[in-house]
Order: sequence, then C-alpha cells, then structure tokens
Amino acid sequence: MENSMIRALSITAAVFVTLLWSSSYILNQYAFVEGVGPFTLAGMRYSAAALTLWVVLRLRDQKHVRRDGGHEAQSVHREGSQEKWKLTWKNFLFLGITGFVLAQGLQYAGQFFLTPMQSNMFLSVGNMLFLLIVDAFWLRELKSRATFMAVLAAMAGIVTYFYPWHFAQSSLIGIVFILLSCVGNVAHLTYSRYLLSRKQTAPSALVLTPMLIGAAGMLVTGFILEGMPPYSIKLILILLWLGPINGALAFTLWTWSQKQLRAYESSLINNLMLLEVALLDILFLGRSITYLQAGALCLVGTAIVAVQLAPLMKKSKPLPSESDTTV
Repeated sequence: MENSMIRALSITAAVFVTLLWSSSYILNQYAFVEGVGPFTLAGMRYSAAALTLWVVLRLRDQKHVRRDGGHEAQSVHREGSQEKWKLTWKNFLFLGITGFVLAQGLQYAGQFFLTPMQSNMFLSVGNMLFLLIVDAFWLRELKSRATFMAVLAAMAGIVTYFYPWHFAQSSLIGIVFILLSCVGNVAHLTYSRYLLSRKQTAPSALVLTPMLIGAAGMLVTGFILEGMPPYSIKLILILLWLGPINGALAFTLWTWSQKQLRAYESSLINNLMLLEVALLDILFLGRSITYLQAGALCLVGTAIVAVQLAPLMKKSKPLPSESDTTV
C-alpha cells in the first residue's frame, strides 16, 4: 500500500512538473519578443534556478544545524556530503552537458524558429524514438507487449496531430535543433535513471551541480553567439518565474519522481506536455486545431493513461490448486 501511494505521488508530481514546463513554451515566446536570444535565455533561466536551489539547500542545512546542534548536525552534514560526492566531476559534467546545454539549450534554439506546438511535437517524437533505442540496449525496462503498443499509439497520435506536414523552409533549422536536443535529453534521462536505481544516488545530487554547469555553458554560448541581452521589467518577471518555479522546483520534483518511475514512463508523462502546450497555445497565442488534431490528442492522452494504469491493474497469478499439480 505504501509503495502504491509513493508511486501515485510520483506520478502526480511528474504531471505537475509537465504543467510548469508547458507554461515555459508560452513564456519563452514572450521573452523572445523582448529581444533575448535562446541560449542566453536558457542560461539566465537556469542560473536563476540554480541560485534559488542553492539558497533553499543552504537554509535547510542551517535549519538542521539549529535544530540538532553540535556533533549530531555535523554528522548529518557529513553524511549528506558523502552521499552527494559519490558522483565524480565526470558524472556532473556529463549530466550538465547532456541535460542542460544540449537538452535545454538546443531546445530553446529550436523554439526560436518553431511555434510552441510544433517544437513540442518534434520533441515528443524525438524523445520517444531515442528512448526506445537506448532502452533496448541498456536499461531494458520496456518488456511488456501491451506497453510497447501503447508507446507506438502515443507516437502515432503525435505524428497524426500535425498532418498534413506543412513547414516553412526556415523551420528545418528549428527541427534539427529540437531533434539534437532529444539526444541530450534521452542520454540525461537514461543515465539519471541508472544512477538512481542501480547506484542508489541521492536525487538532490543530480540537480544543483549539473544545473550550474549547464547554466554556465549556455550563458557563455549565448554571450558569444547572441551578445549581451536587453533588459526589461517584463523579461525580469519572466525569468523570476522560469528560474525558481519552472526550473528549481520543477527539476527537483522531476528528479525525485524518476526514482519511482521507469525511464519510458517518465517519457510518456512528459508527452502530456503536447496536450498542455496545445491548450496554452490556443488560450494565450490564439491558435486553433482541427478535429483530426483533437482526435490525435485524445489518442496520445489515452495511451499515456493506459501505460500508467497497467501496472496498478495487474492481478497476481493464482497459486495452483492441488488438482492442478502433477506427480
């Protein structure tokens, strides 16, 4: 019962994170209008997120010191530090480059050339395809035929959503950036899952340091390629939401949820963003969808729900009765 509750909380947390991340697609468009480049925006966002997370962790440590005091608090601090430093700088660099510089920086670059719905569609398809390839050769968690069919159904719905495929020539640059970001995202997701499940790494160890590394890399790239960004009150307010809320809070919750969910389950929940981004795009940017697209969205949503409910609906096999046994 306790494991079921923890799993339900993990799913709820992951879904909540997708809502926060979906709002980022809309806020990013507003930020681009202010004149900031994609790599610079991503770097500033995750710098603010890392700073927020660092402050929260420091306040938490000070609270433990005041509450426990003396040698006990120092012991707790040492134990926490030992837990964190199980990872080497090579691990941190890999997580920072794949999860932030590639996954987030290139994703922002793709969003600069595409609409929110287009960029999120290619992101969902790319993540799903690359995850299936990686899972087949490494984690091997995708074993159920029904689950595999649900994954294919989700992919079919995503592809159908944008039929017929009419994209401007300039959009090809954005598509390439998005697909390359998928490589970084899947590498980061799979490696994080490996560290959490096989190495018993603390979730907090996978967030702050890699985020700092990624933010620094994106800022340097942005300043070199895009120059110094203009500042406005609107841009500052957007960053204050994107950093602490959509960055620090969201990534902490997402990393914690990965400890309970398989890599392909996290990816399927992440595909809920296709539904959420489409709705936000309609509400805030005035776009519309056809009946075919609405049906495709329903197919994606149904496939995601089916995969999440399947483990909970499995019935244990009955023990064989005496009449079934053979001598």
